[in-house]
Amino acid sequence: MRLYYGAHPEQGSGMPGAPPTLQLHYTPRSHFSRKVRILLDALQLPVELFDAGNVAESDPAHFGPNPLFKVPTLVDGAHVVFDSDHIAAHIVRRHDPADRFAVLTAEPEALNARAVMNGVMTAEVEIILAERTGIDTRGLQRFEKLRESIRGGLAWLDARCDRVPQDPSYLAFHFVAMWDHLAFYKTIDVRFDRLQAYAQRWAGLPYVARSRPI
Repeated sequence: MRLYYGAHPEQGSGMPGAPPTLQLHYTPRSHFSRKVRILLDALQLPVELFDAGNVAESDPAHFGPNPLFKVPTLVDGAHVVFDSDHIAAHIVRRHDPADRFAVLTAEPEALNARAVMNGVMTAEVEIILAERTGIDTRGLQRFEKLRESIRGGLAWLDARCDRVPQDPSYLAFHFVAMWDHLAFYKTIDVRFDRLQAYAQRWAGLPYVARSRPI
């Protein structure tokens, strides 16, 4: 297994030779996995990545110790952590006590923004996985509601663009992971100029660019 930070394996790492203590079960295009990968890369924490492959499948061997057949899952020595935000919090508590990227914030507006972004990301995944299994989601009430929830979530975020952090933060990592995934899969027509500008603000950071979906 090749060792690297949050980048794609084929891009290499430039990382020091110390073996990693962290293992992340992920998929290369998972936006939930990517926000963790950006954080790991920003903190320059070595990690060994295990690609779960097609997440529409249900082979438990692909998902490591996660009983829900989901990614990401972090293994940190004897510790196993599920859920991307729980993983981020665990990483910071154990490996970045200064919390340089405000992962552990208790500020209500930031937590609301995380909840909205997670909702948008979950809705998009439901649509993508349904279509991957052959369901035509257009015109079906459940999936049209999911699309409306994505638009509503993006509109909520757009209205608060002037309140978001202007320095690199976990909230920004979360946002760019969501935004790039929407742009890559084109699940809905995304036309929010302020959100696009906010995403572009971080796109050039090496630890963000290295894990962009391809």
